[in-house]
Amino acid sequence: MITEDGRICVALNGEIYNFRRLRQHLNGRGHVFRSLSDTEVLLRLYEEEGEDCARHLRGMFAFAILDTRRRVLLLTRDRLGIKPLYYAPIAGGWVFASELGALVRSGVILPELDLNSLDLSLSLGFVPGPRTLLKGVRALPPGHRMRITEKGTSIERWWEMPASGTTRCAEKEIVPRLRCLLEESVDIHQISDVPVGAFLSGGLDSSAIVGLMSRQSDKPVRTYSVGFDDAPEGYDERKFARTAAQSFSTRHQEFVFKGSKVARELPRIVRHLDQPGIDGINTYLVSQAAKEDGVTVALSGLGADELFGGYDSFRLIPRWWRLSAMWGRLPLTARKILAEPVSLMLRFSPDMSSERIQKLGRLKWVDSAIGLYGLARLLLWPEEKRVLYSPQLQACFHERKADEGLFAMLVSLVRVGERPWSMLSRLEMQVYLGWRTLRDTDVMSMAHSLEVRVPFVDHHVVEFVCGLPPGWEKKWGHPKKLLEASLRDVIPPEISARRKQGFALPMSKWMKEDLREILEDALSKDSLRRRGIFSPEEVHRQYARFKEGNSAYPLVWFLAVLELWFREILDAHRPAGSGMIGRVRARKRRSK
Repeated sequence: MITEDGRICVALNGEIYNFRRLRQHLNGRGHVFRSLSDTEVLLRLYEEEGEDCARHLRGMFAFAILDTRRRVLLLTRDRLGIKPLYYAPIAGGWVFASELGALVRSGVILPELDLNSLDLSLSLGFVPGPRTLLKGVRALPPGHRMRITEKGTSIERWWEMPASGTTRCAEKEIVPRLRCLLEESVDIHQISDVPVGAFLSGGLDSSAIVGLMSRQSDKPVRTYSVGFDDAPEGYDERKFARTAAQSFSTRHQEFVFKGSKVARELPRIVRHLDQPGIDGINTYLVSQAAKEDGVTVALSGLGADELFGGYDSFRLIPRWWRLSAMWGRLPLTARKILAEPVSLMLRFSPDMSSERIQKLGRLKWVDSAIGLYGLARLLLWPEEKRVLYSPQLQACFHERKADEGLFAMLVSLVRVGERPWSMLSRLEMQVYLGWRTLRDTDVMSMAHSLEVRVPFVDHHVVEFVCGLPPGWEKKWGHPKKLLEASLRDVIPPEISARRKQGFALPMSKWMKEDLREILEDALSKDSLRRRGIFSPEEVHRQYARFKEGNSAYPLVWFLAVLELWFREILDAHRPAGSGMIGRVRARKRRSK
């Protein structure tokens, strides 16, 4: 949208939920509106407030404002990173978009693999921002803005998560104040001119959203859940979703999917994935189901686990916090000797999955509290990755200290002296939620032109919870006791009493059956040799371990998705003969 004098142009992706209140304020300041859109509110707000206009916005957004009089281009991203924004320098200017695919298909950049980003993605199972897998392309970090002028560029933070203790609240007021904030957040997230629904798994988070929606609406809420007839027991949550739907009297729809559907849709899924990752398919399927039923906006319970402490790491990491410092002071040889009996002892815990048992073997490398977080979240430890690479790439990484950048990035995201719970929540909100879950949710839902909104990630809610006095978690911590206490009259007892179960797909089963042909093509020795990135022998060793049931599926799945992404994004949009390994060999020849 452009101002009448043509001086200012704005492009907005997202939703500004408080635009009506802002519009009234701007009307009072003499601004005249030509439309009813939130985009024009942003345009007038910039005229009034300048570059600080984002501070007044409540919503999910990424926007660009070109001010021709001041000769400045302003790129701004919302506080928590719900909406993406990518940018790259080009000859004589800059290019930016909401999707990497848009930059690639524009033809103004040559898609080339960033090897350092690839290495980081193998550690996490996704690419951490602000990096991307494309060389020269970056993601604007959440809560940041980028100012581009003829004199140069600058990136600055305009919002950050508050420190513990910034919320001024008596203990007896915590629960009622949170309840008010949640009710308000759910209410404003339903503002829409199109049909609104909600994802409902039958867990605490989605039930909380639907329960509040049902109290605020005079019509039945439209809810959606997915199930898997061909899945092992424990993956199908439809019976819990039905319980919640009946309790809230929703207009509930169930959709059943099989691995054969995922196999048919996988090329389109990868094309829309934007950046490779382990997750995303679950959101793709439920978004498709909701859209086919006529819904254009869906509310999700995303973010509650990271904010209120729903993961087991919130119970385990604070417990081992002080010991991690003592453990890290031991020489590596001593840690290697001690790690084996410790891991053997912990293996007999009743909640030990095969994936957790696999991670216990990495105890010897943990040398800090940040290392504990790595133990919980890393797909591969630095020392485990090198053998996966081809000889050419092993040579490229030879002089680079293993994952020095990854742990430095994690350390930079936390405050010095921060308490274990606060540090963990800050990392989960910024790393796992910010760079993985929110990104996957956005691209997989928008693949169906469905807008997913996340009331738990409303910045008023986040600021209140993150700013609570130090030690609040001792009473209201894991597993999401504070959230449950604030909604005790909303959530059915049978839902509250459920043990946490993530929205998981039966990927191991599908990979051995319906997806097997796709995997064997993507991970064939011929395919791996042509790509030149990974060692065919080592990849096949990992694949064999998975098929034998000796390792969890995520690594093999991520390697397959990487290859499929290379084909969809790199191979399809660059000249023949411009492959990454060819350039590596050329550089080596020049260096000789």
